[in-house]
Amino acid sequence: MKQLTDDQFEVIVNKFSKTLFKIAYNYTRDTYNSEDIVQETFFKLYRAHKDFKNEDHLKYWLIRVTINNSLDVIRKKQNEVLIDDEYVNNLPDNNGLATDKGLIFNCILELKESYKTIIILHYYDNYSIKEIASILKITETNALTRLNRARNKLKNIIIERKNNE
Repeated sequence: MKQLTDDQFEVIVNKFSKTLFKIAYNYTRDTYNSEDIVQETFFKLYRAHKDFKNEDHLKYWLIRVTINNSLDVIRKKQNEVLIDDEYVNNLPDNNGLATDKGLIFNCILELKESYKTIIILHYYDNYSIKEIASILKITETNALTRLNRARNKLKNIIIERKNNE
């Protein structure tokens, strides 16, 4: 276990800040919370004294810590739902399942955490199944199965919502 030098730490912060912010924002939909989450992630890295096998190992560790920090913030604010209209308006339409982006995003919020996580990582952060499996520390088969189940749950929620309109 070794301590990062200040220069090494600065390079890592510069390289991964935007990615980690985007992930945190996808969970919290709040700029200030996302900035705090990223800062906490880098603080944990600085204190970790952890040896990483390679850059991908470091990246996946940072993503996992960011997700965990994001989920902690969400748990603390369970009853508070903050949705930034600009963010919702820029979401992809999820392969034509629905044209109302706000509807899709609200339906994603209804999914259980494991399904929400895999949908966000795959569709909004553009990670491959292999990368997601590594981030979540599950097999690729499990990641693909979870993604398919999440898609089906999301599709059913969207259809149910549209039928109730």
